[in-house]
Amino acid sequence: MFKFGFTVDSGNRENDAEDTKEETSVLSWFPAERIEVSSEQLSKTFDNDDFEITNMFCDITLKILHADKVVIDLQHDDCKNIIEAESRHSDLVPAKYEGGLKIWECTYDLGRYLLSEKIPLDHKEVLDLGCGAGVIGLLAVLKGSANVHFQDYNAEVIKSITIPNVILNIGDKKRVREQCAFFSGDWESFSELESQKYDIILTSETIYNPDNQQKLYNVFKSKLKKNGMVYVAGKVYYFGVGGGMRQFEELVSSEKKFFTETVWRSEEGSNLQYVVWMFDLTNFIGLEINEFPL
Repeated sequence: MFKFGFTVDSGNRENDAEDTKEETSVLSWFPAERIEVSSEQLSKTFDNDDFEITNMFCDITLKILHADKVVIDLQHDDCKNIIEAESRHSDLVPAKYEGGLKIWECTYDLGRYLLSEKIPLDHKEVLDLGCGAGVIGLLAVLKGSANVHFQDYNAEVIKSITIPNVILNIGDKKRVREQCAFFSGDWESFSELESQKYDIILTSETIYNPDNQQKLYNVFKSKLKKNGMVYVAGKVYYFGVGGGMRQFEELVSSEKKFFTETVWRSEEGSNLQYVVWMFDLTNFIGLEINEFPL
């Protein structure tokens, strides 16, 4: 059983923090690359027990591959990064595995928000950043006939679960090839990979690592069209890893490049709140941080 969790038990958190800091300083991140959909992937058939059906999104039903079965296949293929994550009982091994096989809670919040608020996705150029299973991008394709680029850190995630989920839900091979593209790798090199810009960038639970927040923000700045929008879903604070929406808000607000607004929040306590945050380049006005607090 593949168990997900940010932290591994330890008797000394201060030592853990120092170890993580030392490890982070020598990390080598995977370079970004475009991943092509193979004919074998397009022709693959799935049994009913390969996936589950979710009705979490209004009138859209999605088929999502079982992550446990995907992990077994990855083990057979000797995918060392996923195997290491499993051995640590963790979904975060910095620069090796970034949790792409799990659908995080805020993904559902972001999806329901987009649909309930009827955010215009029709025929837009959309980036599902840190896509994992591809749930948000699939909603954009199925609901708005958007052209969607799916990006996640691990190529294994893109090949083993993102692309199969897209094929499983869209069905039409021609539509998959024409409307969808897939990328893996670090955000820093992804920002420079292609000149493509997007009308809308959608991302969920990608702000947990403070060391990667600047790279994430740089993607927004380099990949968003002049009149584009970004929707970020995440937790106010991520216990065990140090990041959170307040910290990311400070980073973004320091440049005063975007108009930002919290457009949805859960009813949980202050640090446990889930929020959806909108970045708007169409109506930018300079706001101080305390003018739009979480």
